[in-house]
Amino acid sequence: MNRATDYSPIDLLALALEPTGAPARVLAGDPRTSEHVLAAHDGVEIGVWEVTPGEFASVKPESGEVMQFLTGEGSIEHDDGAVTGIAPGAVLVLQPGWSGKWRVTATVRKVYTIFDAPVADPSGGAETHRNIADI
Repeated sequence: MNRATDYSPIDLLALALEPTGAPARVLAGDPRTSEHVLAAHDGVEIGVWEVTPGEFASVKPESGEVMQFLTGEGSIEHDDGAVTGIAPGAVLVLQPGWSGKWRVTATVRKVYTIFDAPVADPSGGAETHRNIADI
């Protein structure tokens, strides 16, 4: 199937994902990831990603991400101490330069858009994350 010319809706909950192993910085448990890239072009990637329960650190030095959680439970602790709950329907924006820790208590599935961007000067006080509910 050529997604470029197939305009039928995608069932994101039923979409088959490919196993991609463990996150790079596992802190607790045995989290495993799977994903399906829907589109990638010019520094932008859109896809569906899933992770099983566990805890891991994440760093986005030169990319940002917009994500909407489809399933799962847990929390994301940002390096500035803020905590975002993971729940179906929640939307989170992570700016380039973000880092933090994921604590997944029930398998999480999200749809995401990752975008490449240079890191802003950290002394500029730029936000590195935003809960869409706060906008």
